[in-house]
Amino acid sequence: MTAKITVNSSDNPKSQPAKETVYVDVEDEITSIIGKVEGAKAKLVALVLPKRASALQSVVNMRLLKRRADSSAKSVVLITTEAALLPLAGAAGLHVAKNLQSTPEVPPSPLEAAALESTTAISTDESGEDEELDGGKPAKIDYNRSIGELAAAHEVEEPEVIALDDDEDLPEPNAPKSSAPKQAKSRALKGPKVPNFDKFRLVLFGGIAAFIALIVFIFLAIFVLPKATITIDTASSPVSANLNLNASDKYTALNETASQIPASLKASNQTAQQTVTATGQQNQGNKATVTVTLTNCTATSTSVTVPAGTGVSNNGLTFITQKSVTLPNSYFSAGKCKNLADSYQDVPAIASSGGTKYNDISSGSTFGVSGFSATQSNGYPSIQGVSSAKSGGGTDNNVTVVSQSDVDSAKAKATSTNSNDYTNTFIKQLEGSGLYVLRSTLKAGDPAVTANPAVGTQAANTTVSIQVTYSVLTLKKADLTKAITDTLNEQIDKSRQKLSTTDVLSGVSVTIQNQTADAAATLNVNETTTAVPIIDVASVKKLAVGKKTHDIQLPISNWPGVKSVDVHMSPFWVSKAPKQSKITVVLKQVKN
Repeated sequence: MTAKITVNSSDNPKSQPAKETVYVDVEDEITSIIGKVEGAKAKLVALVLPKRASALQSVVNMRLLKRRADSSAKSVVLITTEAALLPLAGAAGLHVAKNLQSTPEVPPSPLEAAALESTTAISTDESGEDEELDGGKPAKIDYNRSIGELAAAHEVEEPEVIALDDDEDLPEPNAPKSSAPKQAKSRALKGPKVPNFDKFRLVLFGGIAAFIALIVFIFLAIFVLPKATITIDTASSPVSANLNLNASDKYTALNETASQIPASLKASNQTAQQTVTATGQQNQGNKATVTVTLTNCTATSTSVTVPAGTGVSNNGLTFITQKSVTLPNSYFSAGKCKNLADSYQDVPAIASSGGTKYNDISSGSTFGVSGFSATQSNGYPSIQGVSSAKSGGGTDNNVTVVSQSDVDSAKAKATSTNSNDYTNTFIKQLEGSGLYVLRSTLKAGDPAVTANPAVGTQAANTTVSIQVTYSVLTLKKADLTKAITDTLNEQIDKSRQKLSTTDVLSGVSVTIQNQTADAAATLNVNETTTAVPIIDVASVKKLAVGKKTHDIQLPISNWPGVKSVDVHMSPFWVSKAPKQSKITVVLKQVKN
């Protein structure tokens, strides 16, 4: 709520209370402000506050000011336009006016009405009469008149004026229509204007920041941002080398006159393993036996010896003889082989493998004898075999064993999977050690294969180990580079030109014309590249420092082999080339 002081107007200006203006500094503490109020001679004190008066930003300090003013019989009016102070002044019961032409009033309090009445009411006696302000006489303030008008009667005795920062900017509520006497009085009440130190500090700090930014920009513009790029297009001439070299491990040093270059044969062993499932089948049952009568039927009628372990076969079933026999000569009668005494003998034989299928050979069956089965001129084989009794004794017991096909399959898988990776790694290792590898000479030796378990062994799977030895012919990179570079340099003026590449082996082609041995071959070497003018980048930078574009282009364009020169400077305000570290030189080759 808004509290207003009711003032009894008097026709006698002498009865109005005297007024004194007190200026508060931003640095003043509340004790200092109270001291100023208590030291004022007038009973009505106009307290002019600066912006952001920190001492009065607390309701406690406001109430302390009000209490000390009441105890000193002073009426305090705060002259301020800060909205943040109004609720605090209202809570303490202090009067506030925007300027001398404004009516003083107690702003609304954020506290409860009961608390507001106990803190904002001006001290009065029990009869409702206003407190005596001067000489024990009741001094009442007219709430409809401004502070300046209340103190007008004492202008002669106390010619004080109050000047506020915002007097000219703030509107004057309920101001009467302008008239010459009132305007004169208003001008008389205005005093020296209080400077706005906050605005001054803001302008000062802004000026300092702008000055620092200007210094930074000037530093960047002069020392950091300026750059120059000089692009030089140079003429390049094609050069090539084509030479034949004899490479051998018998040569110990490069001999360009004799076209000889040392070579060495490098070898490496690749070991791989592959596990496969055994697929072979074998009958490990008992082996059948049979007795075969062997008869000598040679046309020359000479004795023949049949060694033990000779195979005799009937319908694809083979038996192995168990003893050696010598058969005397025989004779022929009526086109038949006739047996003489001792010209035939019975030989025991055992089946080559187990199985019941060997039990079915009947007595009198004919057997071919391995090594003696060729038909002679007489129409008979040299040795004839006939079973003297039926074979028997064989039983079946089929098991899975490692077969040769299992080993061959594992070998194929291991070599096809790992050989490429291994040879690539092998070649890279050689090249990394300073050797030039003649890849077309790479050879793989016969693989050494072992199986565990071995072929014919009963097993579910087998691990096959394969070892392959790879060999390749190599040259020293340094020797080959020297041979090619010397040939290329013979085609250029080394005082004015140089090769455009520093690695002549990057594009070289080496062909094996003839390989007479593992470590000896005839090579054809071919290399094509270009030669460019010799331009010292450091000299270009030194020449360009501090010069304009035209002054840079003109001398460089006259250098031998230079086709054109382009100079680009940045940012846009840069007209001269900066220091050498800020200059970039780009050399471009243009073939003739």
